[in-house]
Parts: sequence; C-alpha cells; structure tokens
Amino acid sequence: MSQREHGGNIDHAAINFGHESDDMLDLSTGISPVAYPCGDISAMSWQRLPTQSEMDQCLAAARRAYDVPPELAIMAGSGTQSLLQAIPHLVTADGPVWIAGPTYNEHAPAWQVAGHDVTDTQTLPAAASSAVIVAPNNPTGDFAGDSIISTAKALADRRGILLIDGAFTTPSAANISANDDTSLMRQLANQSNIIHLRSFGKFFGMAGLRLGFAIGPSDIIGALIKWAGPWAVNSAALSIGTIALDDTLWQQRHGRFMQQQAGRLLVMMESHGFKIRGGTCLFLTIENAAADDFHQHLACAGIWVRKYANWPNLLRFGVPATDAEFARLEETIKDWRSKVKQ
Repeated sequence: MSQREHGGNIDHAAINFGHESDDMLDLSTGISPVAYPCGDISAMSWQRLPTQSEMDQCLAAARRAYDVPPELAIMAGSGTQSLLQAIPHLVTADGPVWIAGPTYNEHAPAWQVAGHDVTDTQTLPAAASSAVIVAPNNPTGDFAGDSIISTAKALADRRGILLIDGAFTTPSAANISANDDTSLMRQLANQSNIIHLRSFGKFFGMAGLRLGFAIGPSDIIGALIKWAGPWAVNSAALSIGTIALDDTLWQQRHGRFMQQQAGRLLVMMESHGFKIRGGTCLFLTIENAAADDFHQHLACAGIWVRKYANWPNLLRFGVPATDAEFARLEETIKDWRSKVKQ
C-alpha cells in the first residue's frame, strides 16, 4: 500500500536523481535544520518502560513551554501524527467534518477511516458537526485567529469537536508573535469541544524523537489517553523533551535564529521574483506556474523541496541553516531562471 506524499524520504530522492544521500540538501520537511543539543541518553532510558513520573515531568514542562491554561488538560503521544489519527475515533459520526484546503493531507483520511464524511468547502457548512483547522497552516502559513474563533462559536452547540492543529506553533519562550495561538488557546479555554495539538520535533529539530501533545478539556483528553494506551511515549523522548521544553534560554536563541534565517529566505525568494504564498519561521511556500519544472531542476541539483500533487503551483521550502546552503540554493535558482529565459 502506497503512502501519501510527504517531505523527507531523502534516500529515495537521492537515488531517483542520481545523488548520494549525504550530498542532498533536504529542505522538504519544514523541520528546524538545527537540533536541540540533548547530550547522551542513559542506557536505562532504553532498557525500562517509561514511568508515570517521567510522563508527569514531561507534561509539566510542556504545560509551561506552551503556556497551557490551568483549566485545560494535556497528554503526550508519539508525535502529533499519532494523535490526529486517534482523535476522529472519539467523535460520533454526526454530520460532515469540515477541512478546508490546501492543508496537511493526513487529516481528511484520518476522519474518513473513522467513518466520517469530509467536506473541503471554503467556509464552514451549516451541517458540519466537527472541523479541523491547521494554524499556522501547512503549507500556506495562514493563521486567521478571527476565523478560528468564529468557527469555534459556530460549533459550540454541535456534537463534534474543533481540532486546531498547531504543529508549527513554537514554544512561548521563542517569542515569535506571528502564528502563535497562545492567546487563542486562552480565549477558547472554556469551550468544551476544542483540542489543540503541539509538535515537539519541528521547532526543536528532532522529528525522529516522535513526541507531540494534545491539549483540551479533561474528559476529551482522558478519552484520548485511554485510546493511546500504556507507554505511548518512550523514556528517551520523555527525558529529552522535559529538558528541552524547560530550556527557555535555548528556545529564545533558537527562535531568533529561525526568524533571521526565515527572513533571509523570504528576501532571497522575493529578489528572484517568486510570488510568496506564505510561511512560518520553519518554512516558506511559493506559488509558481512552473513549480513542477522548478522542483525537477532543484532535485537534479541535489536540493529536495516539498511539492504537492493536489496543488501543483505550490512549492514549500524549509529554512537553510548555513551560508553555504543559502549560496547553493541561490545559485541553483539563478541557473533555473537563466534556463527559463532561454
């Protein structure tokens, strides 16, 4: 069975375009190019099952890092992907689920597998019982707080939920005002049908750790904990997550670095005449009629970015980490522009 398209799989990309994996510049994932310096992990973390005290410490750190209101509960799972796949099973199929695109392509199948009908109209249908909003959106970077609040109010008396996927939201200490729904979470804290998601791996550059959080009313989060079962997160992930989520100094420094690098990428793309669709501190998405050709050119030059079969005019670029990576990307763009003009 084939998987849905995603970023990553750099080894397959390298083979398909005649490169060694180590020679590829992977800008396809929207994950921070700099990982948190976690240090060594003790052998005990791999030898024993995770303990409740380890889980409690990690959840407490996550609550502080994401500024979770005290009236909301929080739980950890093996990445936000595992959480978004479980959540639809907690909801009775009673009316369509609204998921407007373009957005992350795993949400709709997760609801459909759980027996729900999905609609992708541009506005919330009157018959919709549940909705999913990715904020900031992937791949457009959109974050419409007023629209989210109006959707929440419209769904308040219906029997479903509003899932706000904040996988690209950063910890509060990163001090990135754009695309930050901390205030939104507080405004909606008293509504009983809203779940927020947070990804650890994206901002901390450790997606392979598989750690994410769901935040919401205690009854929903309690049901999600039961669905996830015991030992949903391994000891090493809990240990690293606790340390990193409490390291506000690193978060502040990394937030400034990512904003600087993302701004540099934006200036580069605009200087070469690309139409900017949107982005965050972790990625930038352009819109171009020749996106497929541009993607092919980049891949042949050993640069892997994210393309979309359903939205063929879009290309998403992760943020380069170094001057050398920026120079390599810009030289490849110049080369493509010169060939297009011929």
